[in-house]
Amino acid sequence: MPGRATIGEGEHRDPADGASAIDPDLSPCEYFGMMRVRLAEIEDETCALSSRPLLLGATNLVGERIRDAASLADAMRLSAQTYNLLHGGSYNRIERQGNRILYRMDDAEFPFTFAGGPSTRATVMEGVLIFVHTLLEMWAGRELTSHLRAVHSRRSRRGGDAMLGYWSVPVRLGAPAYMLEYAGTAGDLAPGSTAQTLDSIDVYDRILTSLARSDGADAHQPGDLVSRVRSKLESGLDDQGQVARALGMSVASLRRKLSETGHGFRQLRAEMLDRRARRLLGAGRSPEAVADLLGFADARSFARAFKQWTGTTPARFAADTVSENVLSDCASASSTP
Repeated sequence: MPGRATIGEGEHRDPADGASAIDPDLSPCEYFGMMRVRLAEIEDETCALSSRPLLLGATNLVGERIRDAASLADAMRLSAQTYNLLHGGSYNRIERQGNRILYRMDDAEFPFTFAGGPSTRATVMEGVLIFVHTLLEMWAGRELTSHLRAVHSRRSRRGGDAMLGYWSVPVRLGAPAYMLEYAGTAGDLAPGSTAQTLDSIDVYDRILTSLARSDGADAHQPGDLVSRVRSKLESGLDDQGQVARALGMSVASLRRKLSETGHGFRQLRAEMLDRRARRLLGAGRSPEAVADLLGFADARSFARAFKQWTGTTPARFAADTVSENVLSDCASASSTP
């Protein structure tokens, strides 16, 4: 793992932090950028979201199993079987329903390491749907979205569902499982002539490239630049030089373009750290733990920065948040018949 950052150098996450950094409102770009960074840091292909870690190379094993599949249906079946073996349970299966073929994932008994709410869990599983679809596209050597008829999510209602914006096909909520529904004829598709490396990093990179391409038309809009910088910061890029390179421009150009919007890089980075600090403190983390997670040299440095952002100390903010939650719980209890 990288060493601890000092103020101004960037943020490093605690690998054991599991889903604490998963905000259901993260965009797909932010989410997959974050997961790619975590994968490289902790060398667990579940990104510490499962109590059964998968060593780096698990996706390569799936790739080897499906490499010689004669059809998409066969590749789907072998992929589901291999992931079941790796995860130690029957979580994946392939179903035929009329003129449809479905890749079904049932997470009801999956050994998640976090106790997040339904929205957080749905965000993780909706990300898995994107990952598997992309893995199958890499096997096929072509896009498969034109063969996709619908995406199914167990999410019961809209809200915190930014991940579903990835799809250009109907999304059906309240499903009994998470599913990719392809046209039945897609099951007969043969693989591309050129075999591709099926590596987890390659899959994440393909997803991020696809997302960047879809955002490309608006890349030169000033307001969009601010959101793109925020997205890169949320994905774990450490400094202005890294963000500039990711956006395909020099540091000087990035600084000038941000200035034209009335923003600065340090300001945007501070806003990102402020948001994360509030979330972590509100979730019950100690100021010392938050300082470490956000990459500060020590709790004192974090406290100074937090007071600049909010006008109060981390300890006071945490105490006030607890008090508000207690009052809210009491009010809810008193209003219950």
